[in-house]
Amino acid sequence: MSTMFTLFSFLIAITVLVGFHELGHFFVAKLFRVTVLTFSIGFGRSIWATRGGVNRTKFSIGMIPLGGYVKMLDDGDDVLPENREGVFSSKPAWQKSLIVIAGPLANFVLTFVLFAIVFSLSATALKPVLGEPRVESVLYASGLRGGETVLQINDRKVSSWSDLRWEMIRFSGDRLELSVRREGSNTPETFKLDFLEQDSPIDWDAIGISAPRIELLPIVGRIDATGSAFLSDLAVGDQIVRSDQTPIRTWSDFVTLIKAKPGESVSIDVERDDQLVTISLLVGLNENSEGRIGVAPDPGGIIQEELIDRNGITIFGSIIKSFQRTLDLIGFTSRMIIGLITGDVGLNNLAGPLVIADQAGKTAEIGLSAFLSFLAVLSISLGVINLFPLPMLDGGHLVFHLYELFLGKKLPERVIVTAQQIGMICLTVLMVFVITNDILRYLGN
Repeated sequence: MSTMFTLFSFLIAITVLVGFHELGHFFVAKLFRVTVLTFSIGFGRSIWATRGGVNRTKFSIGMIPLGGYVKMLDDGDDVLPENREGVFSSKPAWQKSLIVIAGPLANFVLTFVLFAIVFSLSATALKPVLGEPRVESVLYASGLRGGETVLQINDRKVSSWSDLRWEMIRFSGDRLELSVRREGSNTPETFKLDFLEQDSPIDWDAIGISAPRIELLPIVGRIDATGSAFLSDLAVGDQIVRSDQTPIRTWSDFVTLIKAKPGESVSIDVERDDQLVTISLLVGLNENSEGRIGVAPDPGGIIQEELIDRNGITIFGSIIKSFQRTLDLIGFTSRMIIGLITGDVGLNNLAGPLVIADQAGKTAEIGLSAFLSFLAVLSISLGVINLFPLPMLDGGHLVFHLYELFLGKKLPERVIVTAQQIGMICLTVLMVFVITNDILRYLGN
């Protein structure tokens, strides 16, 4: 993955997330007839700007793509008497509160829309069938042996392994009710799993909940530019038939063969456009001194067709599922942030712009659905973080306006200025910390 591709993916992510957030502020401000002077994505000197609208609003893209802002006409500006109606500070407290909260709410709406698109695009899904549990696991002791279809976890129905995995991520508690249907049976059975003695986070594989073993056809789905296969004639879509006269029936067969031949030259026969093509390539090394050529399989080439649901999801179903997933993420993200504040969650879990850029590039490389899902999660994080009652964040401004709304008077200007200065210092320290954390994370790798 190239640095330019990573940077481009990061800029797309930031532009979409910040732009949508600021659009929330912008549209509600316009709804209440507040004059918007500047709408900017990014800070610092503008690399692009234009003006438009009745009030000649400046639309700008700044050099530093780590945020954005909507500047509204306020008392500190030179305001002509005839323009007084457009002053933000002159509006009722409830209107100012709605303008402030509109940014985070826009991020929640964006998450909902992105998830709805992702779920609608999911034409195929892995059915929620359990893999074979370990003999010493809780599931095995309960009488489950693998092959059962999970119908429900606690009060939440599941229809795919993606749903099941999400329920495992968001689970918090000491008891789990698992409703399953065994092979050949139409009668659901419910199993209650006790987690009182389990460590956090839960080791689901030890509990016994794991996906069934999936065998893929030996079809090349992706070629890594850092691998030796990139320099050969191997192409995406090639189906590997044999290597050094050894028949290859599954992707696992191919991986096992390559791992056993580090530094060797191998001959591979592939089927391409109904023709047999012979390719020679040199096997490289991975960090464990095993053979590596830098290829990944086509994820659609699953041999066990009975495990695949190809019916997709209805539009109504994707909307319901998206709404549910958005609410789950709001709760999950809020708990994580509160945990960071209270010390229950380590600060090393904080990710800064370097990690975000890296993940943006990786998910974009995987495909559209992965990238949109990544944006959805980031959008929730941006919305929740901005709602926290800290100066310089939307939540801090909301506190000021709610104070005015309920007490009928504004906070003294010196209190607001002091709070904002403290908030700016805190945000600067936090930004330095997360960037340092990012650098140390990559140096550690």
